[in-house]
Amino acid sequence: MALYTQEQIDKANQTNLEEYLQQKGERLRKTGSESVLIYKDSTGEHDSISVRRNRWYDHKNMRGGYPLKFMQEFYGMNFRTAMKELLHGEEPELGRKKNNENEKNVRQPEKAVVQENREQIACHSEKSEFILPEKDSNMKRVFAYLLKTRFLDKDVVKSFVEQKTLYQEKEHGNVVFVGTDKDGVPKSACKKSTAEQAKGFRMTVAGSDCRYGFCWRGTNDKLYVFEAAIDLMSFITLKNDDWKTDSFLALDGLSSKPLLQFLEEQKNIHEIFLCLDYDAAGIEATDKLHDILAERGYASEKIKREYPLYKDWNEQLKAEHGVEAVLPQSHPKKTAYHVAVRKLGILNANTESPYMKWRRQEYEKSSLSFYLEQIKGDFKQAEKSVKKGETDTKPLLASILRMADLSVCLMCEVKRNDNLPELTRYQTTIQELEKAYKPYLDKARMDRRIQEMKEEMERLKPLAVQDKPSLFVWAKNMADLAMRTIIYVETEYPQELERKNSFAEQKMEEQKTELDSAEQMELQMGG
Repeated sequence: MALYTQEQIDKANQTNLEEYLQQKGERLRKTGSESVLIYKDSTGEHDSISVRRNRWYDHKNMRGGYPLKFMQEFYGMNFRTAMKELLHGEEPELGRKKNNENEKNVRQPEKAVVQENREQIACHSEKSEFILPEKDSNMKRVFAYLLKTRFLDKDVVKSFVEQKTLYQEKEHGNVVFVGTDKDGVPKSACKKSTAEQAKGFRMTVAGSDCRYGFCWRGTNDKLYVFEAAIDLMSFITLKNDDWKTDSFLALDGLSSKPLLQFLEEQKNIHEIFLCLDYDAAGIEATDKLHDILAERGYASEKIKREYPLYKDWNEQLKAEHGVEAVLPQSHPKKTAYHVAVRKLGILNANTESPYMKWRRQEYEKSSLSFYLEQIKGDFKQAEKSVKKGETDTKPLLASILRMADLSVCLMCEVKRNDNLPELTRYQTTIQELEKAYKPYLDKARMDRRIQEMKEEMERLKPLAVQDKPSLFVWAKNMADLAMRTIIYVETEYPQELERKNSFAEQKMEEQKTELDSAEQMELQMGG
């Protein structure tokens, strides 16, 4: 079978992604020299994907590349389908053996561009000189905005003004938050509008070094970390005590770079409080920052989570002043995981249900082999449902739920603790899986999830039922894969299917239009 050449792969990756997405009717918003893609997933509407000509970067999920990878990530296409789409139906030209080498070659630019995009799109262009916006002669608009609209304490605001990290911009009256190094040298800046009609406007000043954030450097060993400068000052206002000996840092988003740079400069920090927003993005970023800090040797008990009572610290401050505030938002995937754990717990508690009777009888007949054979059978059913692209996900969900349940049962039997009742053993095992779940690590599309399960099935083949330690590890991996896939089906898979189906419908409509045009031409020529 002929496959695509390296030249064809390069040609596909030269596609102007901005123009392509506009032609497909996707929502794009122009921001300077690049565009932002507006899209929806289970956590709501997002604008985290930056697109510039043939390159893209997803700030939320920290990945990027060229058009070929975008088609696979965003539309869930396989390699061949993505190639055919980007090349407008052009057929492959090369034999299998040679192309295998070419497919390996194409992966390197994809990896390299992620770092390049991080530096050029996610951070700043090294070619831009960093110049602070001109300072206004007064602070009237900034003080009115921060004190009356945001309810910040006047003394707190004055402290940052005196530190020369907060001031009013002359041209538009925006508030400017300045990020400095340990010597107080400005390295970055962010502008935020003080006008009510421009609510939500914020912009990073050109040339900013994204490793430096708006901060307060204290003398003790405590550091409080926030998403934004106003959240930082809101927390201090709420704290209402002697705060100046502590350190405070705003990430100006969710990047770990300002935090790592701050810790590199402030060696006295030993206790870190992650005070990010109480929403899906903040929950994911907290897990990720916790893992990054743990990898760098910080003890888990020294990395703490501080939750606002509302969505963020300024919303909490608003609520204390009688203003309607945005409530905290749980992560939909963590919520779905908890619901799935409860369902399986209730299922196992009902020992007289037909399913539980069947499971018990089959186990008595075949012991551990029953679990293994049934998991294989359910996987085949799940794989078939995904391949068909069935919009009714109930059969798929049923298969994967059984896989999760039987995998947990297998874990319990292999690592039996006779001191615990059977149901307690089951619930403890599945709750441990839930506790370890981190949504930021769970970003794969359905095809990839099925592929991972398939690979796990291959690992099962050489295992003996008597090899209990290896069998336990296999069952745990399979239970984890199945549970994460259940969550995906319950949250994001409907959007993936909708995107794929709408894309397929659009292609069919285009083909129909082409056929109609051809038929019209034939009729005209015949006339």
